[in-house]
Order: sequence, then structure tokens, then C-alpha cells
Amino acid sequence: MTRLIKVSGRGDGTDWKSALKDLQPDDVLLLAPGFYELNQGLEVNNITIKGTGNASEETVISGFFVLDRDCSFFTLENICLQTKSDHNTIYVEDNADTYLTLRNTNLYGDENDMAAIAVNGKCTLELFSSRILNSSVSLFAQADFRLTMTDSLIDYDSKDYAALGIQGKGTAIISNSVIHGNLSTYPDSNAEVDLNNTSISYGLIHGQTWVNMLNSTVEKNDDSSFYISDDSWVNILQSEFKGGVFIDKNTKTLIQNSKIDRLIACDNAKVTLNNSSIVSHADFQDKASADATRVAFSGRDDFEYFLALNGQASLGGRDLILNPNGSTLAVQDDAKIKLNIVSSSSKDLEVECNSRPNVNILGMRWEAKKNND
Repeated sequence: MTRLIKVSGRGDGTDWKSALKDLQPDDVLLLAPGFYELNQGLEVNNITIKGTGNASEETVISGFFVLDRDCSFFTLENICLQTKSDHNTIYVEDNADTYLTLRNTNLYGDENDMAAIAVNGKCTLELFSSRILNSSVSLFAQADFRLTMTDSLIDYDSKDYAALGIQGKGTAIISNSVIHGNLSTYPDSNAEVDLNNTSISYGLIHGQTWVNMLNSTVEKNDDSSFYISDDSWVNILQSEFKGGVFIDKNTKTLIQNSKIDRLIACDNAKVTLNNSSIVSHADFQDKASADATRVAFSGRDDFEYFLALNGQASLGGRDLILNPNGSTLAVQDDAKIKLNIVSSSSKDLEVECNSRPNVNILGMRWEAKKNND
């Protein structure tokens, strides 16, 4: 039977140490505002800890929690949890099969290589209106996970570690949230990642990962701020990339109703673009292939080419808009291009190419320019 246990250090409830010694499965600890120490950590077994203050910061626990094979669920609500030791703040062991739920909870890390939430076993992880600060959420290679993250924040803009690292196998559904730092999957990942109305700093997509991205933004301006690799499938709709999208290996990418500053595709990547705009530069290399419908390709002064192909790359397009803005189109090596243009900011288009038959452009006047390299 569930017990409601009021915990307070002011004499109007059970004190913290006594409550921990007498813990039973299904207990609900109601913590009065205050500071609670848990220096040796706690292996939890089917308990809920709720702060009773007006805000999560009023009820602070200093320590860490471990979920093992005996724990079916652990819930934190309206709590601030901080760890200043060489421990993961919440650790799910590899033999666990559990639910971990955070509601209106803040987790503070120590800006080291330990995670705020580290999952090795089977875990349904739910983050609702919660914040992870100065640390990461890490779903390791052994993890069998289902992550739901809604109205939440991960703030860990580290050069060395991912803010949200997804290995193992499972599904991550992230909605109305912000990730300051890298969202990363890895070569051994087998995962589905859904981003809905969410902002991330960087995305690094590896392994066998399926990504669905809707009404979301990648904020950083690096050339590869969103990197798609290995055997990943990525479906992007109504999203914005303030930097570059870099696509390689055997990936398949569908981009629709989106805005991208720079796009580079190489190796055997396959890209389909619909109703989208490339603001500064697009580059297709090696054996990459692309199909574009109602897409605007534009240039910028600091790029020699607004659109470039080399190797054996190919681009087919219809109902396209070209805005060179003083830059050139290049079709080099054995690359091929076949475009139908409906609008252009220039009357004439200069195309740098080695083989004129590899260039087929309808809808505007163009002139071949020999590549001198």
C-alpha cells in the first residue's frame, strides 16, 4: 500500500535520515522546502519524491540515485537535484527494467564527464518541464530505451561530450524543448529520433538512425552543424538550419519546406528536396545524387560557387529558382546536371564545366566556361 510520508527538518514531519532508513516500495516522500544531503547516494526501489515548495529550487537534494534490477519505477517531482562528486546524478544499471520520470525537476551536474542521467539497461525515461544543467543525458550502447522529452531543457554545450547522447536501441521523442549542445547518435546506434518544435545547437547523426524533424531549428553556423552519416534516414519538414547540413556515406535524406544556409552531400548520399531554399551554397560530390522540386539555390559573396558538382555526382531539378548573386555554377569531372528553371535573379548564367553535354539547363540562357584547373 502506498504511504505518504511528510519529510521536514523543522519538527513537523519525519526527518530525512529516518525517512530513508524506513523506505518501502511505493512510498511517496513529500519533502518540505529545504536542503537534503545524500552523500552516499541511494539505491531506489519503486519510490516517488515530491517537493512541496512553490518552485523546484526550493527543495534541493545533494546526492545521487541508482536504479537496479529491483526498481520498477522512480519519480522525481518539483525537485532540484545536484551532484558534486564523481557519480552520475541518476544511474540506471545494465540489469534494470524500469521507468524513470522527472516532472518540473532540475538536475545540476558538475561540468565533468559524468552524466546527469546515465542509462545502461532497459528504461522508459520521461522528462516533463524539466531542466538538465551542466551535464548530459546519456543512453549508452547497452540501453534499450524509450525517451519522451517535453517542454524541457538540456544545457551542456561541451566540446568533448554530447548534451544528449543516444546509443543502444530505442526511440527518442523530443517536443517543445531546447538542447544547448550536441544531439548525437553513434555508429552502433539503432534508434528513431523525433524532433518536434525543438531547438538544438548541433546534430550528429550516425549508425542506423531514423530522424523525423518537424518545425525545428539547428542554431549553430558551422559547416557541419547538422551532420548525417552512415546508414541513417532523415526526414525534415518545415525546419531551419542556420549553418551547414553535411551528408555523407549511404544516407537518405528528404528535406521539405525548409531553409538551409549551406548543403554538402558526398559519397553515396541520396537527397530529395521539395519547396525549400539553400541560402548560400550547395555542393554535391563523389557519387551523391539529388532530386529537387521547387527549390531556390542562392549564392553569397564569400562563396565562389552557389551550386557545385564534381566526381560522379548528379542533380535533377524542376521548377527551380536560381539566385547566383555574383557567384558561379560549377559542373566538374563526370558530374551531371539537368535543371528546369522557372525564375532567376540573372538573365544569363555562367556554368564552369569540363563537358558541355553533362549540363542540361532549360528555362534560361547559360554560357559554358572552361575549367582551367
